[in-house]
Amino acid sequence: MMTPLFHAQQSVADLFFKNRLNKEIEHAIDKHIQHQASPSKESRDEYIRALKDLYKVLQEIIYLEKGDAIQLAFSQEQVLRCLYDFLQDARTIKQTPTKTEAVVSTRGGPASGWNAEPAPRPVISASESVVQKSFRNKGKLTETQNNILEFVRREPDCRTKDVIGQFSALSQRTIKRGLKELNEGGWIIKRSDGVAVYYSAV
Repeated sequence: MMTPLFHAQQSVADLFFKNRLNKEIEHAIDKHIQHQASPSKESRDEYIRALKDLYKVLQEIIYLEKGDAIQLAFSQEQVLRCLYDFLQDARTIKQTPTKTEAVVSTRGGPASGWNAEPAPRPVISASESVVQKSFRNKGKLTETQNNILEFVRREPDCRTKDVIGQFSALSQRTIKRGLKELNEGGWIIKRSDGVAVYYSAV
């Protein structure tokens, strides 16, 4: 993750955003080291928060066109991948039974038999679901999908009619299909407010 972040930082010409990005990178590294040295729920949450803050700064720099969009977008993907892997590892550790639990289960104690309660399903937050969905469904986009995605990134909370107005050369059916596929693929988020529907990039 650090190599693309370094290249992305070098592509930012604006000194304010370069320093801001550097600060968030250092903060994420610091929280990662702290969690590795002393794992706890607090250090885990702080590291996750640091990665999310880093992702937001990259998104803002892309939106304001302050650096190389390709390098910045690739760095964003690496941060998301790191966050996803970290959440998966944390969930695996949490679900692994201890030796004591395993012994109780095999001896017919409270954890076995007809009266045993089913194991609770892991709770997945909305942000974790978005990350998982994006890595599960993201694939190569068509030129039309790419154009629609770039517009949604530039215009957060845009409506379907805004996208149709931007791409008047395309049919409404093509645009609506593109928005649906981007939403199902985890690239954009669809939000309904009454009859109005809004789209924002992930």
